[in-house]
Amino acid sequence: MSSPTTIRTELAAAYRAVNAAYARLPRSAQASVVIAYDGLEAEIDASILTDDRNRALAAIRAWKSYWLSRFEESGR
Repeated sequence: MSSPTTIRTELAAAYRAVNAAYARLPRSAQASVVIAYDGLEAEIDASILTDDRNRALAAIRAWKSYWLSRFEESGR
């Protein structure tokens, strides 16, 4: 039986996916994307600090989904 995915592994995979999506955008679209620390990242931090695995994984999925959809819109 395999062990459950760690929060660190999920977060690293999410960052790689978001960074790759950003890198695929044309430079003009990259320039239009405003990246700032936000509530989604705060939720990731808070859930990790409280060692709430399910909350952290949900926050990571929400963060990843948000940025991938933003980049998809910017690339149009």
